[in-house]
Amino acid sequence: MTQPRHTVLYLLGVLALLAGVVLTTPGTATRAEWRTAEQVTVPASTTGRAGLEVAADGDRAAVLTNTSGFGVRARPVDVSVLAPDGTVLALAGASFAWQDGCAGPAAWTARGAGAPVTAVTGEPAPLPRDATARLCLEVSLAEVPAETLRPWDGRSLRVVTRLEALSLDGVSQRAERTWETAVLVDLPAAEPPAGEEPPGEDPGGQEPGGQEPAGPPAEEPAAPAGCTAAGKDALVAWTWQGPDEVLGWELLRRPQAGGAWETLRTLGDGSVRQALLTVDDIPAAERGPGRQSAWEFAVRPRTAAGTAADPPALWTLHSPGNSRRIACPGDPA
Repeated sequence: MTQPRHTVLYLLGVLALLAGVVLTTPGTATRAEWRTAEQVTVPASTTGRAGLEVAADGDRAAVLTNTSGFGVRARPVDVSVLAPDGTVLALAGASFAWQDGCAGPAAWTARGAGAPVTAVTGEPAPLPRDATARLCLEVSLAEVPAETLRPWDGRSLRVVTRLEALSLDGVSQRAERTWETAVLVDLPAAEPPAGEEPPGEDPGGQEPGGQEPAGPPAEEPAAPAGCTAAGKDALVAWTWQGPDEVLGWELLRRPQAGGAWETLRTLGDGSVRQALLTVDDIPAAERGPGRQSAWEFAVRPRTAAGTAADPPALWTLHSPGNSRRIACPGDPA
């Protein structure tokens, strides 16, 4: 009797085990529910580093290239204005506007140098991986007091935009670049105080004190005193030994290959003995990249007697290989 009892107990144990397996195995609907419960949302991958390349494209435009392994939002963050010597200027009335794609209304604006940039109509569409976009900048100095700008009249100020590329999650990856352009300060001639005549003449056309009008302008030209190039700018200097008081200067330009002088701009302060030339003052060569054209520059004094005759060339400058850089005489070609 003992053996049959053991057999029965063994069979009952096997049946209990099978019943447990059946009860713990989910049905079709249960398996589907489990799979659904295990699905989670994985954020877009931002592995690697954020990258942004910036290349100038003309005077006020740049091409932005997303070199990240993922999409980014590229935008200007802030802007600063520098004098030719690198001094940071606080131009409270200056205004700046950036166009996404160089078309349509401004996407970002800033009021005053050093101020943060504000999005006008929300952030533009993200920049996909390896994609490019153009960005244009408009600068206005119209509301900056003339006396604030007077020391740089006839010269170019440097405008530096700080750009940011940010991963689409807004926090994980970030890259910064800067983009520099130039803005020319071109002021009207300073008006004399009320009741005073311009220097050098009175209402009768005579010199102050009843003297006769001055004779012909001095023929002695200015002499070159130096040329220093740095990137897109070159500072030229000259000396003047003429007998007449200089009221102002004309900065002249002509092709080295020949041609008449043209007035590039006027320098209203006669005491000035230097001027800033930018790469934009050298027209690009017409026969394709890799070629260069040299241009001659000179200054001509303007005195109470009038403007002097055409001067000889003082400096010959070029842009090596249309590189958007400027080179002085003796610099590498």
